[in-house]
Order: sequence, then structure tokens, then C-alpha cells
Amino acid sequence: MKNFNAFVDEIVAQWRSEKNAILESQGLKGISNRKVGDSAEDYILKKISSITPNYTAVKSKGSQTPSDIFAVANRGKYWHIMLIQVKSSQNVNDIYKLNSSEKKVFNEFAKFLKQQINGSSVLKDYCKKSIIISTGYAGVYIDRKIERHTLKKTEYFNSFRKNMGGIKQISVELKLNLAHKLHPKK
Repeated sequence: MKNFNAFVDEIVAQWRSEKNAILESQGLKGISNRKVGDSAEDYILKKISSITPNYTAVKSKGSQTPSDIFAVANRGKYWHIMLIQVKSSQNVNDIYKLNSSEKKVFNEFAKFLKQQINGSSVLKDYCKKSIIISTGYAGVYIDRKIERHTLKKTEYFNSFRKNMGGIKQISVELKLNLAHKLHPKK
């Protein structure tokens, strides 16, 4: 998707200015230690680069939105924008999991992103394209002693369709679920 990185920057700035109060009230600001969080997000970027189809992925600058990672891939008949909230811990049993209100904010963000596609000058060529936006979670354990990251849990939350009439929902949902598992190419 041409200009995807510029679109992500645009969305981050718009969400921050328009939705900051929602983020604060739902507790999505300041959940994780910045250094640990950054290394976990970098690890997830590497995981995304190993899945099929090939996704282009970027981190949200300063984690200013509910999505830490934005990824996009052409799935043939539609574009898939995958949003991932990354949580990590140096204690394997203490990886934060999103609660229901945080998931609601995350899904609100996905709807916001969907609406912004139509008004975005950087994605003007994609307004009439079939696009599906999905939200999900990745829990990462970081073993600092051996400097190793391990993906402990992934979860696919929800999807939001744009211009997707005629594309079978069941087939799409299976593909989204697989993408959010972040398994490497086979």
C-alpha cells in the first residue's frame, strides 16, 4: 500500500489530538516500561516480516495510539491492515493482558482509522478499494539474562470491513486469525 507509513503518521497525530481523553480514561497510556516495550515491539516487527503474505509493518511513534504496530498486506481481493497491541514482561507469568474496556478503545481506534481512509490525501487511491482492518494482541516474554524474546500469546480481537461486499466472511476471518498468530512462512 503506497504511502502507508505516511498514513500511519497522519493517524497517530489525528488520534492523539482528537482521542487523547479516551486513552487516558481507559488506561492505555503508560502501561509498559518504555525500553522493555520497545524491544518487544521490535521483536514483533521481525515476526511480522516472516509471515505470508508479506506485510509492511511500522511501529507507532511513541505508542501514542492503542496500536503499537501497524501492518499492511495485499491479500489479493482486499488489503489487510493489521493493528497489534504489544505487551511484554521480564516475568513470564506477568505479561499484561488487555481488559474489556481496553479492547473497546482499541476497536474504537480501528473504526477511527477506517473512517480516516476516506479523508486521507495520502491514501486517496485506496478509498474505493476493499480493506479490512483487524485488531489483536501479542504477549512477549523477555529473558534479560540471555537477551531472548519469546512470543507467549497472540489473540485476534475483531475486524472492520470497508468495501468488502461479495468477499466471503468465513475465509477472511480464518486468514485474519492466522495472520494474528504471527507464525513464520512455511
